[in-house]
Amino acid sequence: MANFPKDELSRTIRDEPPTHFTLKIKSFSLISNTSLERYDSGNFEAGGYKWKLWLYPNGNKDRNGEGHISLWLEMVETNSFPTGWEVHVLFRFLVLDQLRDNYLVIQDASGTSRRFRATKTQSGFDRLITLKEFNDVLNKGYLVNDTCMFGAEVFVYKESITGKGECLSMKSEPQICNYTWKIEKFSELNKELYSSEVFIAGGHKWKINLWPKGSSEEKGKSLSLFLVFDDLTTILPGRGVYVEAQLRLVDQINGKHMESKLQTWFKNSKNSNKDWGWRKFLPFSSFLDQSKGYLVKDVCIIEAYLPFIGAIEKLSPKSK
Repeated sequence: MANFPKDELSRTIRDEPPTHFTLKIKSFSLISNTSLERYDSGNFEAGGYKWKLWLYPNGNKDRNGEGHISLWLEMVETNSFPTGWEVHVLFRFLVLDQLRDNYLVIQDASGTSRRFRATKTQSGFDRLITLKEFNDVLNKGYLVNDTCMFGAEVFVYKESITGKGECLSMKSEPQICNYTWKIEKFSELNKELYSSEVFIAGGHKWKINLWPKGSSEEKGKSLSLFLVFDDLTTILPGRGVYVEAQLRLVDQINGKHMESKLQTWFKNSKNSNKDWGWRKFLPFSSFLDQSKGYLVKDVCIIEAYLPFIGAIEKLSPKSK
């Protein structure tokens, strides 16, 4: 057997559920205790292509994955693609922690894309999570009542299928934006939704949406805060903008600001959202507590920090 290198993976925690696909498995032990080496999910769409997941409940033994859960991504329905096709993909897998109600996010540590082509339509992580950690029902929440949930997010980085392609252009330091929105007479806000002025970051228009009395199920419970991509009509179909950002509610007394981070794509597609944020950004019990410093003399200050922005652009023939 060939010696395969260990996956160089990063593992982070987040609250947001998977964007593209969720695989829930009940009676997981019935799968892991049988001779079934691999479970194939149904197909799902992401980035304009169709995919499925390969789950190895006891590890991909052909790739030295023993003692781990192995999870792979397969590109399906590729028979109609022309000769020489390639698709470069950034993807991540998620595992639900049912005890803490958040997700373990696993992706390539280097952030590089993986190439799918006619001779290699699958790629994945052989050491997604150790079986010891996955089965630790007392301290971990990955397997509760013999039920678990996996997720997948798939982003197309570059493609060359129809003779045309696209290039993901990332912009960092020169595009850093720090926007401040000062709201006075907060107690007099009587509309459901307020928007900041439009500001420019990465050559695109943005704004902040605030629900002072809370949005949807958090109405009357929490302050709701969202970052809005106000430039969606300028993005061609199939194109998009990637952003890493932070929304912050300034602590005007103690300097212990309340902030949340987001990483998301804004795309010109039927199912794409033009905003991203949190209905439950901060409970009113904390926001209205004068000692916290979030509301001082009926003034609150919101900041948006956008240090990393990327755009999917047309790929010219010379750049392929």
